[in-house]
Amino acid sequence: RVDLDISKQAILVYPTLHYQNGGIRIDETGETSVPNLFAAGEAAGGIHGRNRLMGNSLLDVVVFGRRAGAAAARRSRETEHGRLTLDHVVRHRAALKEAGIEEPIVGPILVPTYARQRAG
Repeated sequence: RVDLDISKQAILVYPTLHYQNGGIRIDETGETSVPNLFAAGEAAGGIHGRNRLMGNSLLDVVVFGRRAGAAAARRSRETEHGRLTLDHVVRHRAALKEAGIEEPIVGPILVPTYARQRAG
Protein backbone atom coordinates (compact mmCIF):
# COMPACT_ATOMS: atom_id res chain seq x y z
CA ARG A 1 0.00 0.00 0.00
CA VAL A 2 2.85 2.41 0.71
CA ASP A 3 5.52 0.93 -1.59
CA LEU A 4 7.84 0.06 1.29
CA ASP A 5 9.88 -3.14 1.55
CA ILE A 6 10.88 -3.47 5.20
CA SER A 7 13.39 -6.19 4.30
CA LYS A 8 15.39 -3.51 2.44
CA GLN A 9 14.49 -0.27 4.19
CA ALA A 10 14.40 0.22 7.95
CA ILE A 11 11.28 1.62 9.57
CA LEU A 12 11.18 3.73 12.69
CA VAL A 13 9.37 2.15 15.64
CA TYR A 14 8.48 3.87 18.89
CA PRO A 15 7.83 1.06 21.41
CA THR A 16 7.98 3.45 24.36
CA LEU A 17 4.69 5.04 23.30
CA HIS A 18 3.06 1.87 24.59
CA TYR A 19 4.02 2.85 28.13
CA GLN A 20 1.65 5.82 27.92
CA ASN A 21 -1.36 3.51 27.81
CA GLY A 22 -3.66 3.10 30.74
CA GLY A 23 -4.42 4.96 33.87
CA ILE A 24 -7.99 6.16 33.25
CA ARG A 25 -10.02 5.31 36.33
CA ILE A 26 -13.23 3.47 35.63
CA ASP A 27 -16.03 2.03 37.70
CA GLU A 28 -17.42 -1.51 37.39
CA THR A 29 -19.29 -0.55 34.18
CA GLY A 30 -16.29 1.14 32.54
CA GLU A 31 -17.59 4.67 33.12
CA THR A 32 -14.94 7.31 33.78
CA SER A 33 -15.21 10.39 35.99
CA VAL A 34 -16.51 12.22 32.89
CA PRO A 35 -20.26 11.52 32.74
CA ASN A 36 -21.25 9.30 29.78
CA LEU A 37 -17.63 8.57 28.82
CA PHE A 38 -16.75 4.88 28.99
CA ALA A 39 -13.31 3.26 28.61
CA ALA A 40 -11.85 -0.25 28.60
CA GLY A 41 -8.69 -2.14 27.70
CA GLU A 42 -5.36 -0.37 27.43
CA ALA A 43 -6.89 3.06 27.90
CA ALA A 44 -8.13 2.14 31.35
CA GLY A 45 -5.50 -0.34 32.45
CA GLY A 46 -8.30 -2.56 33.76
CA ILE A 47 -7.85 -4.27 37.10
CA HIS A 48 -4.11 -4.64 36.61
CA GLY A 49 -3.24 -0.95 36.88
CA ARG A 50 -1.44 1.21 34.35
CA ASN A 51 1.59 0.30 32.24
CA ARG A 52 0.67 -3.33 31.71
CA LEU A 53 1.98 -4.57 28.39
CA MET A 54 0.26 -6.93 25.97
CA GLY A 55 -1.81 -9.90 27.22
CA ASN A 56 -3.66 -8.34 30.14
CA SER A 57 -5.11 -5.49 28.12
CA LEU A 58 -6.52 -7.89 25.54
CA LEU A 59 -8.37 -9.82 28.23
CA ASP A 60 -9.48 -6.58 29.87
CA VAL A 61 -11.02 -5.20 26.69
CA VAL A 62 -12.98 -8.41 26.14
CA VAL A 63 -14.48 -8.41 29.64
CA PHE A 64 -14.61 -4.73 30.49
CA GLY A 65 -15.28 -3.67 26.90
CA ARG A 66 -18.44 -5.77 26.92
CA ARG A 67 -19.48 -4.26 30.25
CA ALA A 68 -18.72 -0.73 29.05
CA GLY A 69 -20.55 -1.28 25.77
CA ALA A 70 -23.65 -2.62 27.49
CA ALA A 71 -23.64 0.23 30.03
CA ALA A 72 -23.11 2.85 27.31
CA ALA A 73 -25.99 1.38 25.29
CA ARG A 74 -28.30 1.55 28.31
CA ARG A 75 -27.17 5.11 29.07
CA SER A 76 -27.70 6.23 25.47
CA ARG A 77 -31.40 5.45 25.75
CA GLU A 78 -31.77 7.92 28.61
CA THR A 79 -29.44 10.65 27.32
CA GLU A 80 -30.33 13.47 24.94
CA HIS A 81 -28.05 13.81 21.95
CA GLY A 82 -27.27 16.94 20.02
CA ARG A 83 -26.43 17.16 16.33
CA LEU A 84 -23.21 15.26 15.60
CA THR A 85 -20.63 17.22 13.60
CA LEU A 86 -16.89 17.55 13.13
CA ASP A 87 -16.96 21.24 14.05
CA HIS A 88 -14.53 20.51 16.89
CA VAL A 89 -11.93 19.58 14.26
CA VAL A 90 -12.34 22.98 12.59
CA ARG A 91 -11.96 24.72 15.96
CA HIS A 92 -8.91 22.60 16.79
CA ARG A 93 -7.24 23.47 13.48
CA ALA A 94 -7.96 27.16 14.03
CA ALA A 95 -6.37 26.94 17.49
CA LEU A 96 -3.29 25.22 16.02
CA LYS A 97 -2.99 27.90 13.34
CA GLU A 98 -3.38 30.68 15.91
CA ALA A 99 -0.64 29.07 18.02
CA GLY A 100 1.65 28.92 14.99
CA ILE A 101 1.61 25.12 14.80
CA GLU A 102 1.57 23.93 11.20
CA GLU A 103 0.17 20.65 9.94
CA PRO A 104 0.98 17.96 9.04
CA ILE A 105 2.32 16.89 12.40
CA VAL A 106 4.61 13.89 12.06
CA GLY A 107 3.36 12.23 15.22
CA PRO A 108 1.51 11.51 17.25
CA ILE A 109 -1.38 12.20 14.89
CA LEU A 110 -4.01 14.18 16.78
CA VAL A 111 -6.61 14.49 14.03
CA PRO A 112 -7.42 11.51 11.79
CA THR A 113 -6.99 12.02 8.06
CA TYR A 114 -10.67 11.35 7.31
CA ALA A 115 -11.55 14.55 9.17
CA ARG A 116 -9.87 16.56 6.40
CA GLN A 117 -12.41 15.21 3.95
CA ARG A 118 -15.44 16.11 6.05
CA ALA A 119 -14.57 19.31 7.87
CA GLY A 120 -12.96 22.67 7.22
